[in-house]
Amino acid sequence: MARLLQQSVILTGNVFQPMSLKAKSIAGAFFSLSANGFAQIINFIVYAIMARILGVEEFGLVAICLMVVEFCNLFVTVGISQNLIQRKEWDNDFASLSFWVLMVVSAGIAALIFAVAVPIAYYTYSELAAQLIAALAIIPISNGFRLIHKSKLEREFQNKKLAAYDTAGVIIGGIVSVVTALQGFGAWAIIYGKVAQSVVSTALTCAKSDFRPQKVKDKSHLPEIISFSKPLIAMSFVNFFSQKTSNIVIAFFLGAATFAYSSVARQGFSVINNLTFQPLNRIALAGLARVDELRLKKTFNRIVSMTAIFVTPIYFGIGAVAHPFIDLVFGDKWTSSAYLLSILAIMAPTQVMAYYLPNLLISRGLPGQAFKLNMINLVVNMALPIMAVPWGLYAVIVALVVANYVTVILKFNVVKKHLGIGISDAIKHTWMFSLAGFTMFASVLYLERMHVLPITNVFLELAALVGIGAIIYGLILLLFFRQKTFSVIGELKRNPMPKKVVKDNQVEA
Repeated sequence: MARLLQQSVILTGNVFQPMSLKAKSIAGAFFSLSANGFAQIINFIVYAIMARILGVEEFGLVAICLMVVEFCNLFVTVGISQNLIQRKEWDNDFASLSFWVLMVVSAGIAALIFAVAVPIAYYTYSELAAQLIAALAIIPISNGFRLIHKSKLEREFQNKKLAAYDTAGVIIGGIVSVVTALQGFGAWAIIYGKVAQSVVSTALTCAKSDFRPQKVKDKSHLPEIISFSKPLIAMSFVNFFSQKTSNIVIAFFLGAATFAYSSVARQGFSVINNLTFQPLNRIALAGLARVDELRLKKTFNRIVSMTAIFVTPIYFGIGAVAHPFIDLVFGDKWTSSAYLLSILAIMAPTQVMAYYLPNLLISRGLPGQAFKLNMINLVVNMALPIMAVPWGLYAVIVALVVANYVTVILKFNVVKKHLGIGISDAIKHTWMFSLAGFTMFASVLYLERMHVLPITNVFLELAALVGIGAIIYGLILLLFFRQKTFSVIGELKRNPMPKKVVKDNQVEA
């Protein structure tokens, strides 16, 4: 980064221009993260409303269909846009060729959905499932049509506009889903909403982008497009299955209704991940890439500590108040999901310790080893839940928790070998927050399950349990881990990412 800014200063003779570019980058990241957070909240609200309106079987069926289409989207949304954004200059011929390649890929994905996914859904689940997946085939085509226009706007730092278009799509899609569900359209309501969201975002993006695809005669760039995209698609493919393995096992072996309970249980954690881990992960990658080898371990430990102090109690907390939370947000028909949510909360320490490991390796130029971590996830998270299938849904979820603890050990073995950072380093800087979080979790769960609080209103009960949990967690840290707690909080008052200050014609990175 420092070298890039230095070159800009030399070429332009203007020390303020690099800072303008930096400001644009920061503003763009801010709007992207803000739009993502807002979209997550809106989607969660719509999700909760639909869970109340639809039956369990219908809801599970739609969730399975959306997972299938999410997988198909990988082949459209990964690779080509990254190539366009990282190129030094915008080449309209190259962009046009990329656009037509995407159109061919999108059409192929849609055809694959009709030829493979629809028949499987028809014979495995029902005619309705086949119809739902067929209707969702328009989403990969819509996304493919939008992607080049979106890349052009991203290169021009028009993230504020993109955030507005994405937000408009989410809001309109949510309204369509809720209105059609209230009109009695059942499972189709979610499908209509998702299609509307995709079409609206695409239409707005394409209308405001100045890119217009042209007829392409020169196809010499095609090998570059393919070679750049293949490894990214492969990594996304493995990452998708490593994250969705338990979902796939439950959907395939235990059916749509059972999958619905699991989907509702995971929804809370999904929102937490998107609002906490994803933004922090982007910041972590930039910070880890800038430090030298001698300070890498210290920087990683600081990032993990700062994440643990805040994210760990959120994970454990939502598991502790799972029953009133599920009852209030989704309705009492989803009680089984509350038990699953409490079980899933136990893997909180593994999420904090292992989440940054892929980016840690990537930041040091080791993408192959990062890919190996995803393979570990895929194999272990698939094997253990499959072994637990004969004992039912709860056994599968318990197996998933165990798998997370197994994989975190295996992942740190890989990282230890290449970077010298082992699991003992992560435990040393997070165990006190995990212990405080688990103690809070067990205490609040006991109060809730034993009905100790004389409160009958579910909203007041939830508020009281959250307050008690916050007090317990805070008191444990202050009484037993005061020095570490204030040390981590003190880090937040400074810039947690190390800076390189260079003199003369160079600027601060």
